[in-house]
Amino acid sequence: MRPGWPISGGLAPRRGAVLHTALCFAGTALVLAFVAAYSLLGPYSGTPRRTTFAIAAIVLAAAGATVSLSVAVGAVVRRRHLAEQLRPGERIVGFFPAERLDGADGSGDGDPALVTLTNQRLLVHGRRARQEPLLDLEHEDVAETANLGTVACSAMQRCLVYSLGLADGRQLRLRFTASVGLDFLDPCGQYLDTPQRQLRALVVAAEGPTPSRPSQPLDTMLVDGEPTVCLLELAENYLRIIGEHSPPMADLYYYFHWRHMRVEEAKEPCPPGLPESWRALRLVFHEDSALTLCGTEATVSRVREWALQAGAQAADATG
Repeated sequence: MRPGWPISGGLAPRRGAVLHTALCFAGTALVLAFVAAYSLLGPYSGTPRRTTFAIAAIVLAAAGATVSLSVAVGAVVRRRHLAEQLRPGERIVGFFPAERLDGADGSGDGDPALVTLTNQRLLVHGRRARQEPLLDLEHEDVAETANLGTVACSAMQRCLVYSLGLADGRQLRLRFTASVGLDFLDPCGQYLDTPQRQLRALVVAAEGPTPSRPSQPLDTMLVDGEPTVCLLELAENYLRIIGEHSPPMADLYYYFHWRHMRVEEAKEPCPPGLPESWRALRLVFHEDSALTLCGTEATVSRVREWALQAGAQAADATG
């Protein structure tokens, strides 16, 4: 890959990788500083060779400390900038340094890019990650994904090429180093390759008790009472909601029968900070509980149409 993004844990999707990278360089710098001090102050100090070795160790220690600091500061700056652009309920899944390719075979030079995957969007930044993203894609904007296999980036390095087919017919080809490409595989499958009957939506309000467990308030599915992205499973007889934050046992109670549900009209706007094109949908259960979902117009329409076809009542049907 051409130089463009530093090869560091700060861009890796694994949690804590930035800290590990910074600590590795800082630890190396401390060891080199200790070696230099021992060479200058130890029992065999004073010889020209030991003095030269100590000076070289000090220079390397300073370089290691500089790299450690730059990795940590760079990661903090990137996260702070992206945090300013995040929507309510949105969280970063991972950063993936890549190259955007024009050729179909994945060979040749590409444009350096930083791919940021969140639980709502796929963002592609150019060389300067602090600018506005080149591509801002909802998960549903990615119609299909394909692993095109490995290509030779250099004589000593292999890379993985992924093709993302967009809903508007465009093709986005990305080339990752082998390690980053493998890290991208799991979240790509989780967020971009969801089954046909599953989709993600933002739960912005939950009122009343949980229908299947009245002793449990329904708002326990919200993280800290704030809007939360959840996975919606559209089954034949019920809607199941899987919270990414909650333990598996808690998710067992978040299912809602279509025939015991009243579906209101999709409305606007959603809470501040969300796209103006998004719509809000309110689902009422047994007249005692209610959920308000926000999402793209296609997502909200899909949930509402499925609910009505499965036996839910329209709002006007009850007056």
